[in-house]
Amino acid sequence: MERFARIITFDSPHFLRHERDEELANAEEMFSFALASHIGEALAERGTTVTAYIAEDWGWYCEVRLPGTAIAYGVVGGPDGDAFLIQFIPDKPLVRKLFRKIDVSEPLARLQDDVFAILQSAPASSPPVWSEG
Repeated sequence: MERFARIITFDSPHFLRHERDEELANAEEMFSFALASHIGEALAERGTTVTAYIAEDWGWYCEVRLPGTAIAYGVVGGPDGDAFLIQFIPDKPLVRKLFRKIDVSEPLARLQDDVFAILQSAPASSPPVWSEG
């Protein structure tokens, strides 16, 4: 399995619908702000700041600003209530910005590892699992 093609699946009844989930384009079917912000708060304790929580049509885009670019994690929960999917953006170790390439492999790997560790200690029905997307 390629490191940067991974997603995490996570089941927990603890992270319920939040009022901010109404900002999602598909709010009647999706939610996940409670889990996205839980991860962001725990990342802050580890020295990583989430600079924006952006409602998308697929879930929450949670941006981590780096010098010259950004990386992110995305969180989505569906109508079954306790199943979540966490993905990482970008899914490749290099990003293009104008005429240059920026290597994000180290901060992206650290973000992935930190999010997985945070989920391992979160209240859950089952432990987080790495998966191919």
